[in-house]
Amino acid sequence: MIFMFAGTFEWLLALMYLVNRAHKRGGIFGYTSYLASVTDDGFARAQTWCRNSLFMTGLGELLVGAGIHYLQWDRFFIIWLFLAALAFLTPYLYTESRLKRYLIAHDALPDDYVDPDEALRQRSAQRQRTEGLRDQLRHHR
Repeated sequence: MIFMFAGTFEWLLALMYLVNRAHKRGGIFGYTSYLASVTDDGFARAQTWCRNSLFMTGLGELLVGAGIHYLQWDRFFIIWLFLAALAFLTPYLYTESRLKRYLIAHDALPDDYVDPDEALRQRSAQRQRTEGLRDQLRHHR
C-alpha cells in the first residue's frame, strides 16, 4: 500500500509540474537546483526531465504496489517503506546527473561546482586512521 501511495504522490507531483510549469528560476513550482539555475535552456530541460522521470517512477511504484497487494506481501511494511523512499529519490538523482552531463557537453558547468562524489572521495582519502581502544588493547597483549 505504501508503494501505491508513493506512486500516486509522484504522479500528482508530475501533474503539478505539467500544469503549473516553472517559466522562471527561483519559483516555488518546478525542479530547482544549483545546476538547473545555471542556464535558461538547462532549466527548461531539467523541468521536462524531472517531470517525465516522476511520471515513469510513479507508474512503476503503482505497479509494484499493486503487485505487492495482489501477492499479499503487505506485512513487510518496513521494507516497502525504505524502498519507497529510495524510489522517490531516483527522479531527482536522474535529473541532476543528466543535467550535469548536459552542462558538461555544452561547456556550461560552473567553475565553482563541487561534485559531491568527488568531494567525498577526496575527504575519505585525506582521512587518517587513528588508533582506537581495540588497537591499544591488541598492542598490550
